[in-house]
Amino acid sequence: MKIISASSGMLKSEITVQSNHLNHMKTAHGGILMTLIDVCGSFVIASEGLNYSSGVSTSINISFTNPAKEGDVLFIEAECVKFGKAMGFANIKIYNKDNRKLIAQGQHVKYIAITLKQSESKAKF
Repeated sequence: MKIISASSGMLKSEITVQSNHLNHMKTAHGGILMTLIDVCGSFVIASEGLNYSSGVSTSINISFTNPAKEGDVLFIEAECVKFGKAMGFANIKIYNKDNRKLIAQGQHVKYIAITLKQSESKAKF
């Protein structure tokens, strides 16, 4: 995965679907799409002020809307929609970069209270 842009609460990245990402139907396996939701959700939640960890996942949800084939470039947009004292919430959308068809979308929720406390108590560099 290549990060295109990142800022506090926002992340844009892309990845090209490879042969090892495919299921028996020759489309992107749900597991690789779920991994993108997990990783990008973690990154975007951590971008709101976590220095040492992104917290612990409490919920990850994904909806698959269109298939992706080998060679397709997937464009991922992730946004942290809430960063509270105990929980962080992210929405993530995965598009086909060429035709902008929505491939999948998901939500990622993380427990961040302990990680947030550790980040605040340690010196920032």
